[in-house]
Formats: sequence, C-alpha cells, structure tokens
Amino acid sequence: MEKKKSKKNQKGGGVDEQVEKKIYLTGDEHYELYEEVGHGVSASVHRALCKPLNEIVAIKILDFERENCDLDYS
Repeated sequence: MEKKKSKKNQKGGGVDEQVEKKIYLTGDEHYELYEEVGHGVSASVHRALCKPLNEIVAIKILDFERENCDLDYS
C-alpha cells in the first residue's frame, strides 16, 4: 500500500515531525460494510473494513432518492 510522508508542525512547540499520510482506495471492492452507525437527510454512515489497510473506517453513502430529501435536482 502506498503511503505519502509529509512534515507537520505541532501546535505550540514548532517542532517538525514525519507523519504518514494514508492513501485510501476508492471502489466498493476494497471495503467490507458492517452495521449502520448513523444517518441523516441524504446519507447514511456505516462502519467498514478497509481491506488493503486492514483498518476499520467510516463510509458515508449518499442517497439522493430518499423521499425526505429536500435537495433540488433541477
């Protein structure tokens, strides 16, 4: 898995340190969805496993066809 390294300033100390920035892949084949942990007007949030990183993440799934969605599609 490809990772980028970048320098990040810490607040207060001004000390530079190396921080690994993870690259998350797009595409449903890279994730295994678990239970829904939240929802709103036009989206739901699920706990999921990012298979390439073997890490638990949150996935937001947008649903623009919900009947209570008040977004204007014109």
